[in-house]
Amino acid sequence: MARSAAQKAATKKLVAFNKKFKKFKKSQAAPKRKAAPKRKAKSTNKASKPKRTMAGKRRTRIVRRSRSVGRGIGSSFKTGVIGDVVKGLGAGSLVTLVMSRVAPNSSITPLAATGAAFVTGGLVGGAANLVLSGGLSQLGGIFGGGVSAPMSEVSV
Repeated sequence: MARSAAQKAATKKLVAFNKKFKKFKKSQAAPKRKAAPKRKAKSTNKASKPKRTMAGKRRTRIVRRSRSVGRGIGSSFKTGVIGDVVKGLGAGSLVTLVMSRVAPNSSITPLAATGAAFVTGGLVGGAANLVLSGGLSQLGGIFGGGVSAPMSEVSV
C-alpha cells in the first residue's frame, strides 16, 4: 500500500499538532503537589502487648507458684517421695491380691509383690512395701526359712 504525498503531509501535520497540543495542555494544568508519604493506618482491633519488664516476669512466677500450692492434697500423692511410696504400696498390694487368687499360699508371692513395688515406685516404693509387709523376715520363706501361720483364737 503506497501512500500518496497528500496523506503523508496530513500525517505530519497531525503529529505536529499533537505535540503542540500536549505542550499547551501541560502549561494550562495546575501544578501538581508533592504527595505526602503514606502512613499505614493502625488498626484499632489489635490489642498491643505491653513490653514485659522484670517486675512483670516476677509477678507471673509468683502467680504460678501460688497456683501450684493450691492444687490440693490429691496431687501431693502423685509426685515426689510420697508419690513413689503410694505407687510402690499400690503395686505390691495388687500383685499380692492377684497371686492369692491365682496361686494361693505360694512362696513367691512376697517376692513378686516386692519386685512390683520396686519396678513401679523405685527404691523408695520398694522399701516402703517391704517395711509394711513385714520386712526381710517375710522373704526368708523363699530361701529356706519356715513360714509361720498366724495364730487364731478359737472361742467356745
